[in-house]
Amino acid sequence: MKTTKNTGNKNKAQVKQTPTKQAKKAVSSGSGFPLWLVKNICAVLAAWFFLSESINGQHGYKWAYHILMKSNMAIIREYPHLTLEQKNAMKLGSDYAYLQFMKNATPEDAVILYPSREDFFPKGVESPFKQDVSNKLWALRVLYPRKLVTPSEMETSRYAKDITHVAIVNGKGYERLGYNVKAPVAYAVVPVKR
Repeated sequence: MKTTKNTGNKNKAQVKQTPTKQAKKAVSSGSGFPLWLVKNICAVLAAWFFLSESINGQHGYKWAYHILMKSNMAIIREYPHLTLEQKNAMKLGSDYAYLQFMKNATPEDAVILYPSREDFFPKGVESPFKQDVSNKLWALRVLYPRKLVTPSEMETSRYAKDITHVAIVNGKGYERLGYNVKAPVAYAVVPVKR
């Protein structure tokens, strides 16, 4: 019986000593803060330094944060009740207005012969377009599910034979029609078949 009591007392003594050892390990020397808290604060500071240097050091990140995100948030705060289309029209101007016009003037299954960059931005003429509206992928974000074919893709695109409409920009594109237009306008979407 004495051995059992001694063993029990030793276990009790060990249990009493264990929290003190853990407490000593958790406290950093002299600061009074737990070590895990100090490590987390150091990790957060290192991450903040790395991210701030990445954003300020890289032109693309700097543009995305300081120009794109901040201007988007300013528009959202100033006009909280506008629809997405209205916000895009405000921000992107005539580029978005032209794409919206094309979207409203064509059916969803339309295959559109889309103008080239030279048509959007002719040399020696000031164009009303400011963004990269000539980028086919950018235009498809607005025009989907319509399909676009550019003049450079006429030989390779599988949709080249199925073109239903021609987009006219800066008065260019009428030459791609099979008929004459009596009163040509600068901006239009014209069906291929009369």
